[in-house]
Amino acid sequence: MPETYDYAEPIRLLSRIRLSSYTTSLSTQTDAQLLGAYCWNLAIVGAFYPLIQLVEVALRNALHHVTSAKYQGANGEYWFNLVPNRQDTDENGQPITAEQVRKFNDSIKTAKKSVRRNLENKGIANPIPTVDQVISQCDFATWEYLLDKHFYDGSDKRFLWPHELTRVFRKLPRVHETKNPMFHQRDAIRRRIEEVRSFRNRISHNEPAWMVGSVHNKQGVIEQLIDKLNSIMELLFWISPKFKKYVMDVGIESRIRQILCMKELERYMHSYERYEVADLDKISALLAESNNKNRRCYFQLKGIPGILSPSNSYLLQ
Repeated sequence: MPETYDYAEPIRLLSRIRLSSYTTSLSTQTDAQLLGAYCWNLAIVGAFYPLIQLVEVALRNALHHVTSAKYQGANGEYWFNLVPNRQDTDENGQPITAEQVRKFNDSIKTAKKSVRRNLENKGIANPIPTVDQVISQCDFATWEYLLDKHFYDGSDKRFLWPHELTRVFRKLPRVHETKNPMFHQRDAIRRRIEEVRSFRNRISHNEPAWMVGSVHNKQGVIEQLIDKLNSIMELLFWISPKFKKYVMDVGIESRIRQILCMKELERYMHSYERYEVADLDKISALLAESNNKNRRCYFQLKGIPGILSPSNSYLLQ
């Protein structure tokens, strides 16, 4: 944008207080850089959303396929009403429902209500939701709760975990514990789901994608977000290596990595290199650099600006 552009109105409407976190993390010096940093974050959020949605759907269906086969209820009863769990005890030694089990049940109840309300709004009287309709309305946290230790009993094959762990998750995380490793693998997956869900919630509330206060420079911000991307891709690998490969092949991961690049951040903050090109050889060299480094290159040909975006084809080889 022109140097003389008046940023007062965008900053007023976006709130300088809210934007101040970008100054803290990315050391912006001008209003143009501040708004550029904000827009870079919007690009990050937009790139991450499809990946998180795919992880959530894949996790949901991986669990649903196995549990619906394991718990075939009579008279069409929902499988989530049949999953056994261990109880806790109160201060008097009386059995009580564990907190995570209660949260799982509450999440299912909320999903049922949502489906009924949607069906009633369509004019269906006294609707009876199908299991697929209920599952589709469950939020991400539902599956985190289902991986809680209270659904785990190695000595009772009626329990979901650990007996179906390798059927739901095609690859299990490595753990250092040698005693009862599947108990810890289940917990590692549960904690990773919690981490991804927390990240999803943060970017859903118009906040910086990174944890403000934990990093104080541009490179630190980029490295933290790359770590987050790697964690999400690893969760996808645990669910299904083949599905992870599909996500990579269609360019979703590479698109995020293009944005998580210092040169791309600098472009948003109006500080970047634009190559002068005069012939096809220079264009060819820039294209090779774009593909090899998975980043966009900005050039100018006879005063006309242009952008070279990397192809994902080299990732498929």
